[in-house]
Amino acid sequence: MNTCTKVLAAVLILVFVNPVWSAGSEAYKKGTFGKIHIDLSNKTSLQRGAKYFVNFCLSCHPAKHSRYKRVADDLGISESLTKNNLIFTDQKFGDLMTVAMKREDAQKWFLGIDPPDLSTHARAIGPQAVYEYLKSFYADDTRPFGVNNLHLPNTAMPHVLVNLQGLQKAVFRNETDKNGKEHHVFDKLEMLQPGSLSEKEYERVVVDIVNFLAYLSEPAQLVRKKIGIGVLFFLAVLGVLSYFMKKSYWKNIH
Repeated sequence: MNTCTKVLAAVLILVFVNPVWSAGSEAYKKGTFGKIHIDLSNKTSLQRGAKYFVNFCLSCHPAKHSRYKRVADDLGISESLTKNNLIFTDQKFGDLMTVAMKREDAQKWFLGIDPPDLSTHARAIGPQAVYEYLKSFYADDTRPFGVNNLHLPNTAMPHVLVNLQGLQKAVFRNETDKNGKEHHVFDKLEMLQPGSLSEKEYERVVVDIVNFLAYLSEPAQLVRKKIGIGVLFFLAVLGVLSYFMKKSYWKNIH
């Protein structure tokens, strides 16, 4: 058996034999928790998202393509507020949003996974995927951190927002398809231990975080859209002037 055949066989075993992988892919339908609406014009939401990001995400996930100063300037946050509420280390106002945790330590603590950089992550996988991931943690005693995730089965990340959302239980049911084959299908989430926020309040927290990550993945969006509107207005005016100029040039030509 050559190397390519061995690799293919290993992949097939992981996909079809591992029950957790297959159950996760069949049991959960994307979009179960609704669609998120990204609004980068809502600076209040972006400011709250920045607060949640540095408090719950930045200790493990870097945003090494972003700077505190750029974020503060874009979101209308003063330098003093940024230093007092968004920078908890000895980093400077103009520094990149990095973490002190070493990569080898991260891999040791998080099941061999290095927490991804989040400065472009929302753009890579889409804001909807981040939204569903943060909404679909549930209790699972078989996992090292006591939780699993419907959107990303066997995730290596603990539920860092559990104190806000609470601990949920995933309820599954068996369904039989037209071929008589049973499927393990996700039904609903039930609250086991309530968090400090209501369901509506936690929804806003998730939306704020995803909104901020969407901004972080492409900060130029805030400026580009304004410039785009100006360019379209200029082209409209230019088009009108060009039309009347053309009529003036051609009025005596038959």
